[in-house]
Formats: sequence, structure tokens, C-alpha cells
Amino acid sequence: MGELFGRYRVFEQIGVGGMATVHRAETTIDGETMIVALKRLLPDLARDTSYVRRFVDEARLGQRLRHANIAKTFDVGCEGSTHYIAFEYVRGPTLLRLLQRAKHEHIPIYIALHVMTQVARALAYAHGLREENGEPLRLIHRDIAPSNIIISETGATKLIDFGVAKSSAAHVRTAVGSVIGKLGYVAPEYLRVNGQLDARVDLFSLGVVAYELLTMRKLFDVDDIRTAEHLRRCEIDPPSSLNPCVPPDLDDIVMTALERDPNNRWQNAFAMFTALSNLTHETGLAIHDRDVAEWVAKVNLAEPAETIEEPMLRTSEIELDVDQAFARISSRQSGSTTIPVLVTRS
Repeated sequence: MGELFGRYRVFEQIGVGGMATVHRAETTIDGETMIVALKRLLPDLARDTSYVRRFVDEARLGQRLRHANIAKTFDVGCEGSTHYIAFEYVRGPTLLRLLQRAKHEHIPIYIALHVMTQVARALAYAHGLREENGEPLRLIHRDIAPSNIIISETGATKLIDFGVAKSSAAHVRTAVGSVIGKLGYVAPEYLRVNGQLDARVDLFSLGVVAYELLTMRKLFDVDDIRTAEHLRRCEIDPPSSLNPCVPPDLDDIVMTALERDPNNRWQNAFAMFTALSNLTHETGLAIHDRDVAEWVAKVNLAEPAETIEEPMLRTSEIELDVDQAFARISSRQSGSTTIPVLVTRS
């Protein structure tokens, strides 16, 4: 039957991190059942204001992010002492799972190109967000990796998990010398103490993901910073060296994203998106989401039934004012030391 949590009925866990767990959950809106991905802050972190602030920053960013290639945020709040965010529950596998399932053969170039283009499109939108006064939000996702990209059952690419995103509006700053993200995908400047970060780190990460999509091999298979720093200094062969089907122009796009010096990379996500889009049409490799969906279905069917990932359902959009939601929480939890953090604007 599932656990009852406020107005949500919570079922199986579908994700976990150092700060929160994510479960499939159901709620009823206007008599209709909605399925969501319910993210809840771990109980032992509820009294740590730095974690609560980060969780709230994620919720606030979620309210701003309204794009076809980014999973939506539907609801935020606090039940008892547990802070939560309800996200769009996307039906489909992560790119990581698809790479694992397709490991015996190359992913078709037109599929890889379509996915790369949609992620670049999502980043162009996110990086371009502005404050209400017109100032740039300077949003950086900081965790672009196959596990944070979902291919929906309709073939649409969805970027998820802005939980470690950095922006000018964020309350929490990363400690000097620390790394947020997956070591195999972070940019070289991220590994340097006092390295200056901007949105171009996301483009390097997308380049790493693209390389893996095109070659079926991890570019940097590492689990410690010293090895990661060493590998970033090595020469990188173009994707076509491992997959001769990769056209030269696509080699150039990916290798530009992988430039060590951010000044030699794509200078913004829109430029990379434009290059990918132009190549798609010039080479006749343009496809529709439904073509991706058909390919994903074939890959899924090729696996034994017991290994197939539980599908996730897509939900409809609900508008929500995050500050009002947390103000309601404050009224229910008078006296809590964390509440002033929730309603403070940056």
C-alpha cells in the first residue's frame, strides 16, 4: 500500500544521495492521481542549516526551470520535520542504463546526436536564466552525467537533478578545494584549488558524456582526484578513432567541448547547441523523439525482463510559488531554528 507522507503515498525508492532519498509517490489533484518523484531530505540533516539551505535553493531553482528538456518541479514543503520536493516522474531509463544495455554495440550516431543536442538546448536555457531585475542568475548544473539524463518513453531527453547547482542566488557556497559532481565528468578547472568556475564546466561535462555516447567507453574512469588530474593532462583521441562512423564535424564539436582551457571551449551552451543542430540538418541525421523512443524500446526488449528498470510516469505541470509554500511551513513550525533560512531571499 505504501507509506503515507502528508498528501503523498510513497512507494519504492528510485534514487539516493548524500543529502536525500527519492521515491515514487502518488497524490490526488482535483480527483486525478498524479505520480511524482518525491525527494526528501535525510532526517539526520534536518537540523543542519547548510543542508536545509541547499535543499531550499534546489526548490527555488526548480520553480524557475520550465523547459521541455528539464524535469519539472511540482511541489515543495515540509511534513513534520522532513523537507521535500516533488518532481516530474519521467517514464524511461537513464542514459547510464541505456549505455549499460547497449554495451555490445555502438549507439546509432543519429540517436547520440539527438540526445546531445537536447541536453545542450536545456543547458542553453538554464545558463541564460536571469533574476527578476534582469541580472544573470549564473546557473551551473555541476553534475552533467549519464545518470542525470533520462530518455522518456516518448523519446524526449530530460535533464534532472539540479540539487548541486550553483547560482548567484544560492545561499550555500562550496568549500575551497572541494568537488561537487562526478570525478569522471568534471572539468579540469574544477580540480584545481581556487579554480574559477562558470557555465563552461557544464559544456566540458557534456563533452565527456558525448564522447561516451559515441565510443561506448568512459573517457575518464576514475575514483580519486589525483588520477582525475593526471588523466585531464593526457592527450584525448577524437571519438572517430574508436568509432569510424563519427563524422569529422562531430569530432570537432566534441573535442571543442573537451578543451582543457575554457577559453578554447564553446563559450556558451547556445553556441554548442547551434553547432549540433546545424550538423544534424546538414548531414541529414535529423530525427524525431519518436525515433528515439522506438530505439530505446528495442534496447529494453533485448534485455531479460528481470533486469529492466521500473518505468517512470510523466505528470502534468502545477504552478507553485516556492516562497509562499515555505511561508506556510513556517506558520506550522513556529519556533524552528531553520525556518528563517527558508523564507530569506538572497
